[in-house]
Amino acid sequence: MLHDPDRQMMEKAYARWAPVYDMLCGPIFFNGREAAARAARDVGGRILEIGVGTGLSFDDYDATTEITGIDISEPMITRAQQRVKTGRYPFVKELAVMDAHALAYADASFDCCRPVRDHAG
Repeated sequence: MLHDPDRQMMEKAYARWAPVYDMLCGPIFFNGREAAARAARDVGGRILEIGVGTGLSFDDYDATTEITGIDISEPMITRAQQRVKTGRYPFVKELAVMDAHALAYADASFDCCRPVRDHAG
């Protein structure tokens, strides 16, 4: 495996952001996040969120969709998993730590792909 300093830097940065992301970034990116989710809902079906972060966008979906979220940051995915454990988001089917450059899904696994990283990435 190649050493990727940019990836390591991103992982460290997102790990620092994870505990405060919702509070600091949530309101700032609300309109863009809502518009992107609306467009994804219009397509419907199985949606892949690349850079799902803490799962802040889950409130923008409903049972007409099936969400799979990936993020390069394990702390962000951990926070998203905590959000799913509340039981409010049964349409979130899978969350995984994954690099979008190396997806572990077969082609045509999703009806819509939504990159959602709001900040640095």
